[in-house]
Amino acid sequence: MPTAESMLTIVGDLINLREFRPDDGPWVARAAARGQWWRWDAPWEGRPLGEEMRRISSWVERVRKEQAVPPLGMVIETRAGRPVGTVSRCWVDERAGWLEVGIGIFSSRNWGKGFGVEAVALWADHLFAELPLHRIGLRTWSGNTRMIRVALRAGFKQEATFREAYRAAGRAYDRIAFGLLRREWEKRRAGR
Repeated sequence: MPTAESMLTIVGDLINLREFRPDDGPWVARAAARGQWWRWDAPWEGRPLGEEMRRISSWVERVRKEQAVPPLGMVIETRAGRPVGTVSRCWVDERAGWLEVGIGIFSSRNWGKGFGVEAVALWADHLFAELPLHRIGLRTWSGNTRMIRVALRAGFKQEATFREAYRAAGRAYDRIAFGLLRREWEKRRAGR
């Protein structure tokens, strides 16, 4: 288990990404239960309750113990150290060097502050630097305009639209897929 001194922390201008600590599972589950993020993440699934909260806490514990390099997920915290959300990753096709990322900022009081854009950009930077990736994907739905803006501002390109793939509140929404290729990331990094 990493000590506080050896815990991976990626420092940004607005936020840090840090490895999960033992007490993060219950915090993530509580924050997810209280926040409005689920209305933007996957509203057709309904509000996460009971078993879903235990599953979230269990996932955090598994990620923390697995000690994958880079980690399968990290906590998004303000520069003052207040946790506000998480980032995650999962392989789509490891042989092709393709994985997808996810992000959750649980409380609406932390939205619109640039935390999401910086978290996705820092996460993509770290993953490209640490893994032999060709591409990183990110998916959302057409009703989540904030996530669409985050993806585009972080340098992702819209690649596909799956029309009327979801239904929420009696309305059909598209599924939207974004991607960032290594060469695009390298060009963007060189321009900084």
